[in-house]
Amino acid sequence: MTTGRWAVSLPSVAMYLPFSFLYSLERESTLNISPFNTQLVVVTSGQLASILYLFIAQATLLSSRKERKQSFMLCLFVWSSSGIVAGFVSDLYSHNILGGDSHLFVRIANSTFISGLGLGIVAYCFGTIHKLRVEKSVYQSLEQILMKDSLNINESQNRATEIVTSNLNESLLPKVLKLQKLTSDLQKSGTSESLAVALHALELQAKDLQVKLNSTLTSIVQSQSQFSTKPAEILPTRKLMTGPFPRDLSVGTSFLILALGATLAQSTRNGLLGSLVGILSSVIIVTVLYILRTIGMRLNALGTGWFNAVSYFLVFGFQYLTTTVVQHSLTSLPYPYEAWYSALKTFFGVYLASLISTLVTEQNNSINIMKATNTEQLSQIESLNISHDQIQHLSSSTLVGAIQGQISGVIMALNVLTNTDGMQNSKRDLSKFIASTSELLGDAIWEIQQAGKKAHSR
Repeated sequence: MTTGRWAVSLPSVAMYLPFSFLYSLERESTLNISPFNTQLVVVTSGQLASILYLFIAQATLLSSRKERKQSFMLCLFVWSSSGIVAGFVSDLYSHNILGGDSHLFVRIANSTFISGLGLGIVAYCFGTIHKLRVEKSVYQSLEQILMKDSLNINESQNRATEIVTSNLNESLLPKVLKLQKLTSDLQKSGTSESLAVALHALELQAKDLQVKLNSTLTSIVQSQSQFSTKPAEILPTRKLMTGPFPRDLSVGTSFLILALGATLAQSTRNGLLGSLVGILSSVIIVTVLYILRTIGMRLNALGTGWFNAVSYFLVFGFQYLTTTVVQHSLTSLPYPYEAWYSALKTFFGVYLASLISTLVTEQNNSINIMKATNTEQLSQIESLNISHDQIQHLSSSTLVGAIQGQISGVIMALNVLTNTDGMQNSKRDLSKFIASTSELLGDAIWEIQQAGKKAHSR
């Protein structure tokens, strides 16, 4: 595992320090150091030394953190060693300057545990949020590029469509009308019954050709408006907060923060038993959160202001009750927390976990929307490219290609039939001649019909 620029940063340290300061104060309160202002001075000296150490470490050991990823073990060393510095300086100040008892091992162990986990969690949260923001920015840039390409292809396709429409109207349509006139004139001339039937079938084909041509023209014109050239709408953003509370009520993240916090605080305050009691309290609160989320989903009330207010009130109440019953009645902890203080810590722990969860969820949702939008645009561009190739093929076919040649060939053949000499010279093979003409006309009808289907499929 590696981390980058957020291994140590001003925002991450600023978020970590209040929790580290409070946990250190709790540690000092169990070491029988009084009065409170003495505890405050001891903790402050260690925290200031830790901040100075982190500043030096990020400029030396992690100097390249903004340019490339860093070794996780190196980051873990920096995080943990900042706790060693804090514990050592606190004990040095308390013992050598204030004349108190030395608790070097307890202070260093507690500070190392707090800094290693605390700075690591904060770095992970900030790094994840930064990664999501970068990905979102990349998808937004890609969306702009795809939209520009889509507009260019659409404009090129519209120009090609105008050319095809012009060719059909100005070149093919007059020939189709001439074709109908020739077949009609031939039927009026004196012909045998079999020839009259063949010419009548040819006339029906000519009329069918006109219908297919008009249908193709309509499909091509309508297809021009089927692709939207409007830019994608701005991503809909949901509020991160509902009143004073985070929108989402976190369960998993809350358990992580509450369990780690309880372990850190209780390990030096009440030993192993205190840690187990803290974890048990965390499990109880997380169970309450899970039940509240389930009820909120059934009532369709998750994310509403009133439901979040009720949920946080219940979290405070359950933790107050748990502390009163477990720590003060069922167990004999050396230094139990006051019920109101424990409930307040749990309240803010759930609040912080829910805020982080809400932010990460919102970023993930935005990225998923961007992915779906970009996938849709890529599909549209692919369809536009295929359609553009089809229109180009149709343009060449109507201008100098197969369709133009087939209809021109039919007209030439009918012109031969309208010539008296040609009629006389062709009587012996007239049925075959009409059949060949009909086949050419059928091919032209099929080509135009396929062009109409391709235009409509766009």
